[in-house]
Amino acid sequence: MIDIKQCDINHTDVLHDIAIQTYKQTYTYLWADDGAAYLNRFYKKDDLEKELITPGVTYFLVYADDKAAGYFKLKQSALLPYSNYQCLEIEKLYLLQQFAGKGTGKTIMTFISDLAKQQQRPILWLRVMESSPAKLFYEAFGFKQTDKVFLDYPFMIDEYRWLLTMVAEK
Repeated sequence: MIDIKQCDINHTDVLHDIAIQTYKQTYTYLWADDGAAYLNRFYKKDDLEKELITPGVTYFLVYADDKAAGYFKLKQSALLPYSNYQCLEIEKLYLLQQFAGKGTGKTIMTFISDLAKQQQRPILWLRVMESSPAKLFYEAFGFKQTDKVFLDYPFMIDEYRWLLTMVAEK
C-alpha cells in the first residue's frame, strides 16, 4: 500500500536521509566525483529545514508498506508564459530503486494531478535531465519538452549536462 504524507519540520531527518539516498541512486552517474560536491552544496539539512517552512513549498514523503520509499517537492512557481497562480512545479520526485516500476510513481503523479486540480493550477511543470529514464515516465503522463539548457556545474560529466523543462496542462 502506498501512503503519501505531507512533511513538516519534524520530518527533517527522515526526509534528508531519503533525499541523499535517492539522489545517490539516481544521479551519481552524472558526476566525476559521484555527486559529492553537488550534494554538499544543495542537500544541506539546514537548507531543507528552511524550505520546510517556506510558503509555497511543500514536501511529501512516500511510504510503501510502511517503509520510506521516496519523496517529492512541489512548489508554487511560475513558468513563462503562465502565471504563478496557474502553475505547480514538481521540483523533485525521487524513489528508492527497489520501489521503482511497481506503480508507486503512477500513484504519486495521480496525487500531484489531483492536488493541482484542487488548487486550480492547470499547469504542471518540471525539469529533468535529458539522460534520465524519468523523461519517458513524464512523457507517459502527458509532459512535453518546452526548453533545454546546458548545465555548467563543476565535476559534471560533459555528455550529461542537458536539463529539459517539461510541461503538462491538466
